Amino acid sequence: MSVPPNSPSRLPAVAPAGSVPVLLPYLTQSLCPNCARTVDARIFERGGEVLMEKTCPAHGTAEVYLWPDAEHYRWLAGFRLPHAAPRATSVRDDACPFGCGLCASHMRSAALVEIEVTRLCDLRCPVCFVAAGGAPMPDPDREALNAMFSSALGQTGPETSVQLTGGEPTVREDLPEIVRAGRAMGLQAIEINTNGLRIGAQPGYIEMLRDAGISGVYLQFDGLSDRAHRTLRGGSLLAAKLAAIERCREAAVQIVLAMTVARDVNEDQLGPVLEFALQNRDVVAGVAYQPAFTSGRFQPDEVKPIGLGDVVVMLEEQSRGLLTLHELWPLSTSHPLCSVGTLLLPRGDTFEAVTRSLSVDEYVKQYDPSSPQGAVFADLMAKRGIPVEGGLSVVVMNYMDIGNVDLARLRECSMVVTMEDGRLVPFCAYQLTTAAGDRLHADWGRGTRSQSAIAGDLEELATQERL
Repeated sequence: MSVPPNSPSRLPAVAPAGSVPVLLPYLTQSLCPNCARTVDARIFERGGEVLMEKTCPAHGTAEVYLWPDAEHYRWLAGFRLPHAAPRATSVRDDACPFGCGLCASHMRSAALVEIEVTRLCDLRCPVCFVAAGGAPMPDPDREALNAMFSSALGQTGPETSVQLTGGEPTVREDLPEIVRAGRAMGLQAIEINTNGLRIGAQPGYIEMLRDAGISGVYLQFDGLSDRAHRTLRGGSLLAAKLAAIERCREAAVQIVLAMTVARDVNEDQLGPVLEFALQNRDVVAGVAYQPAFTSGRFQPDEVKPIGLGDVVVMLEEQSRGLLTLHELWPLSTSHPLCSVGTLLLPRGDTFEAVTRSLSVDEYVKQYDPSSPQGAVFADLMAKRGIPVEGGLSVVVMNYMDIGNVDLARLRECSMVVTMEDGRLVPFCAYQLTTAAGDRLHADWGRGTRSQSAIAGDLEELATQERL
């Protein structure tokens, strides 16, 4: 990747106009990491960083790191883009985040619907937000999955992207039939979230999925060094990942590289993965950086969490001038602090982020809330008559765990998981686990208890802790 002479990485960083900075400190609500009780929280600045402080009557005060650059946080949080409200809400607003379904106070429609087809996996990764690998419950049968497809269609529409996930979805022998059933019901985009092992190892398998109607593969890809894969996935898997990419290339199935980023493990791989994606744009359509969060199984010992703000700063340092702090913008499908992205387009012998020549005011006026998350900028450019062939989508996610969960952000979540009873639960709410590892939501929503019963249990636990 060559650096253009006027690269912003060689100029002072100046925030573009168009965002109204959020003032710090401000108040929100969060959860106690120990008992999951809803508590008031204060988000504030100290030493240029952004932190959250919250106090539980039973477990005392906790302070959590959120962001490395307070100015960037204020600017990003100040974005106000058009968004669509949910088509329907199915439960009352009386116990967030326990009453999800979506609840009556949820503000945003779903842009991505996840359907878990299994909790089984052919790996046991040291980092796994679903703690997959065992078999705590039987997988949903085909009838249950068809009902979940129907629920997704009815509540979000056929144009909403669906991602089949797990566990590892390719361990199900009937995965092609599951995909085919979803497409027959009218879903337009069904993506497979996979570690890629079976795709790389089994000739003809990706062709079966392609012929069944998948729209692409969301491939777990944690770097170009085996150290990263050994630490995060428990094995030297780079060769297997590269084999999966080659199979997808041969089958003309597009890939998004999904990189889990953990501090002191693979943060130095952000730039190399970006460069690898740019060099393989014939098959790689995008890169999604996912800072590791501590829901589920999380074994690496991190002194300091890593989040969206950290990854954006590191990308600026490692991308050789292709991306700067203020060229990754909120995608508006969720709260502005939940995800940012841009589109890199070929410009001679280098690439340029479309946000470099686009004002925030233009973005706000031309933004289309119906665009899928990874296609926001491509759709916008296409409408302006600018060719997007050969471009690469770059997205950075910002998932929440029990430590840093912000209920105001949660109510603007647009990434949902489908329950067997038809409810759509925001992704971060569904994956929340307490410090002891207890889930707030059961797998597939099975055995969900009433909000009043949950609230009563939490109050009893808090009372016991005080005694």
